[in-house]
Amino acid sequence: MKDKKTVQDPSEKVELAKKIASQSQKVTNAYTTFEETIFKFFRWISSFIDRLFFSNRYTIVVSLALAVLLYLSVNISDNNSLFSTPLLSARNLTGVSVTARYNSESFELSGLPATCDIVLTGEAANVNNAASRSGHCYVNLEGYTEGTHSVRLEAYGYGDNVTATVTPSEQLITLKRKTTRQFTLGYEYINQNSLDSRYILGTPEFITGDTVNIRASEDTLNSIAFVKALIDVSGQSGDFDVEAPLVAYDRNGQAVDAEIVPNTVSVHVTVTSPHKTVPIVLNLSGEMQEGLAIDAVSMDHQTTTIYAPETVLAGINSVEVNLDASTLTRNSEIVQPLTLPSGVSSSDVTRVNLQVTVAESQSKVLSDVPIIYRNNTQGYGAQDVSLTSVDVTVSGTANNIADITANDITVFFDVGGLEPGTYELPLQIEQNASNYITCTLDNLAVTITLVEQS
Repeated sequence: MKDKKTVQDPSEKVELAKKIASQSQKVTNAYTTFEETIFKFFRWISSFIDRLFFSNRYTIVVSLALAVLLYLSVNISDNNSLFSTPLLSARNLTGVSVTARYNSESFELSGLPATCDIVLTGEAANVNNAASRSGHCYVNLEGYTEGTHSVRLEAYGYGDNVTATVTPSEQLITLKRKTTRQFTLGYEYINQNSLDSRYILGTPEFITGDTVNIRASEDTLNSIAFVKALIDVSGQSGDFDVEAPLVAYDRNGQAVDAEIVPNTVSVHVTVTSPHKTVPIVLNLSGEMQEGLAIDAVSMDHQTTTIYAPETVLAGINSVEVNLDASTLTRNSEIVQPLTLPSGVSSSDVTRVNLQVTVAESQSKVLSDVPIIYRNNTQGYGAQDVSLTSVDVTVSGTANNIADITANDITVFFDVGGLEPGTYELPLQIEQNASNYITCTLDNLAVTITLVEQS
């Protein structure tokens, strides 16, 4: 059997095509209408904005609104935690002073550090502000009794906007009950380098007494070795009175923290300027090279005035200027400092100009110069003496040795401290003539027997 297809009427096809075209036209018209509506809306918005922003009537209102929006945006972003996270910071403060509140009249406090470290944390601005304040660390010990206690250190003065952490936060302190003991005063002059070296300071007189009371614990009092009045002598040139602070010291010379009553003392100090005029003596050392000798030395100063305590001046009869002959090879002008004896604080002359004349050296022999002995304090007799005289060779320039005789030279040996017996003793020379000659002996020693006198 043959399959049959249904054949559609051509008129139906035309009708269907018309329906499709009509529907398409509707869609096109709807799109065009929507597009025109959108364009009209944006043109209205644009016109409204133009009227709003470029109209003199609304300019002030728009400016105010924009300013308010800008202010809110800045402040909300900086300060409102809903929009931003605060900037946290930390800062370490070192060497912050530590104070304590306690009964200092009755107790001595030890173990509390003088300073501590504090760490400030919080918002950066608050931390910087707190760090600029004069904060401190504090501990309240009121009500504490004698003994050792663990206390907590607290920071004060940094405000409530930051957290202040103290290091160390816990500290062991000791409270000891005070007692009183009396000490005798000593003294020490300070700043003596500013005092003219010609002035001599006398022993100070304690006008208000030479004893003081010290209040401290028994342990502290036992550690005190001496108490000194520190007398400042800056700029003084005569007798003066001064209030001198008192300081207690231990055996090692370290200051002891203790309550001294009173803490100063009135002192009278006598200032003098003892002095003495003495000759300047040339002290020669060393040997000149062979064939030369010093003929003469002249100095531009023959005396000087020296300043020292009276006891020191009493033992000084001259001041020396040194000259090393081994450095001389010809006539010379030399500047040499004075050698001041121990205890001399100052001298009017500090340097001497020396005019040294050098000439050819010559020699001569002094025969049969007698030998003597010295320091025979026990009165011993001498027997079997190997030499009673000796030849002495004198060297120097022709001018200096011309008039030298045996009377100008002493040859001796020293028996001081010896007991009876036989000895070989060195011979020594003492010359009373010019310092510019040298003496040598043909014999350097003598043999002698010491005996007790009957």
